[in-house]
Formats: sequence, C-alpha cells, structure tokens
Amino acid sequence: MSIQSLGNMPLPPAIPSIPSLTGGGEGKSGIWEDFSTTLATQIKETDRLHKEAKDLGQRALLGNAGVTIHEAQVASSQAELHMRLLLQVRNKAVEVYREVMSMQA
Repeated sequence: MSIQSLGNMPLPPAIPSIPSLTGGGEGKSGIWEDFSTTLATQIKETDRLHKEAKDLGQRALLGNAGVTIHEAQVASSQAELHMRLLLQVRNKAVEVYREVMSMQA
C-alpha cells in the first residue's frame, strides 16, 4: 500500500459561504424572516391540530356518527407529536440565543 503525496491537490475553502442574515439582495428576505415565517406557520398548524383533535375526541365520546375512537386517538397523537417538535425547536432557539449572548465581543 503506497501513500500518495497531497502535492497539488486544492484545499477546500476555509470558511464556507454563509447566506445573508439581514436579507436584501435579489428580493430574498433573509434567513431570519424565513425562520420567523416558518415558525409562525408551524405554531398555527399546531394550534389547528390541537383544536381538531379536541373536537374529534369530544365527538367520538358523544357517539357522533362518522367519528371513531381510533380516529380521535390518531388525531390526538398527531397533535402531540407536532407540539413536541415545536417545543424542541423553541428549546434549540433559546439555547442558541443564550450561547450568542454569552459570547464576548
């Protein structure tokens, strides 16, 4: 087994390109606005799923036709999973915020 010399192999860039954090350029809104829009959308979706699961649960318990306990349980599990994901995103955002605030200038 022979070891080849690195010779003229090009080195990768030291710092990868980072998208603009403040927006601007080519009509794009920047990653912070994209993140806040996505987060707001997911919060609304989580709320919608929670309300739907609650409604299906009540209808199933009252014996309304067309709604089974199984459907209500699936909707409840889906809403819970969505809430857990949203909480993990929130926790990560708080962790990043604290880390940035602890950096010295």
